[in-house]
Amino acid sequence: MTGSPDLLAAAFHWLEYLGLIGAIGSVVVQRLADMKPRLGWARPPAHIAFAAALSGGALLLIHGPSWALAVRIGVEVAGLYACLSGGRLAAPCAVLAAAILPLTSHASALPFPGGAEFADALHVLSAGMWAGGIIALATLRPPGGWRGPEAGVLLDRFGRLAFIAFGITALTGVLRATEQLSLFSDLWTTTYGTILMLKSAGVVAMVVLSSIGWRRAPRVAGVEAAAAGAVVGLTALLAALPVGGR
Repeated sequence: MTGSPDLLAAAFHWLEYLGLIGAIGSVVVQRLADMKPRLGWARPPAHIAFAAALSGGALLLIHGPSWALAVRIGVEVAGLYACLSGGRLAAPCAVLAAAILPLTSHASALPFPGGAEFADALHVLSAGMWAGGIIALATLRPPGGWRGPEAGVLLDRFGRLAFIAFGITALTGVLRATEQLSLFSDLWTTTYGTILMLKSAGVVAMVVLSSIGWRRAPRVAGVEAAAAGAVVGLTALLAALPVGGR
């Protein structure tokens, strides 16, 4: 079976996905900054991330209504309100919205979707901690730049967490791919496989940029964040493929 992604839906998915992983990453960076010694300058704009997620979700709801999407939008509204009002519910809202996301993904169309939906939720949450954290860090301007001592403290904290989160992201991504691809040749003979290979190349590029190190080459920060945005865009294309389409 063949199919092409709905490009309009892909654009809406990209906006919501980027917002959600950015919100998760912002929450993670803020929590890391609150560890002792506290880094008061490390406050990524989580409200902008929630606003982007809400905008994308609302457009998707107009494009194709569903109860799970409506619930997710409600959670995103609550997360945005928590950010703007100074409440502490932003983190739970980001996690809950990410957990609801698989209910409208290709995983929900499988005969026994529970395991696939759980893997999808882990994939989104871990990607938010890793890739979302990179995007959140790229919005910051540390005193003394990324080569300064305070930036070094934050990067060391994030690096330990990102290593684990990346491992979970990669593992759950492979598990989900094996459910969508029947043969190894599907990687280059199907639309899904081609987009997946491009996404994998983007992830490899991010790993290479991370290995260079922001403190050694501060300009890498913006490039790696852009690569993360591109990977999210490819993920949105996968999500916009018709159910059963390959």
